[in-house]
Amino acid sequence: MSKYVVAFITQGKRVQLRHAIVEGENRDSALRRFFTENASENYSNDEHGFLYFKEDFFDENNPAGSIIEFE
Repeated sequence: MSKYVVAFITQGKRVQLRHAIVEGENRDSALRRFFTENASENYSNDEHGFLYFKEDFFDENNPAGSIIEFE
C-alpha cells in the first residue's frame, strides 16, 4: 500500500486544519480513510457525505484539502 499525506481545512464555526498520514491502495481509498477517521463529523457519515467532502476537497476555486503520495 502507498502512503499519503492528507491535509484538510474544516468548514463551519470553528475552522481547523486536520492532517494525517494514511495508507491506501490508491488516492481515493486513502482519502476515504481520512474522511472516515478525521472529517466525517462535518458531513453525513455515508456515501453522500463523502461525495460532498470530495467536492470541497477538490474545489477548483477554493480547495479545502491537499493530498500527496510519498514512499
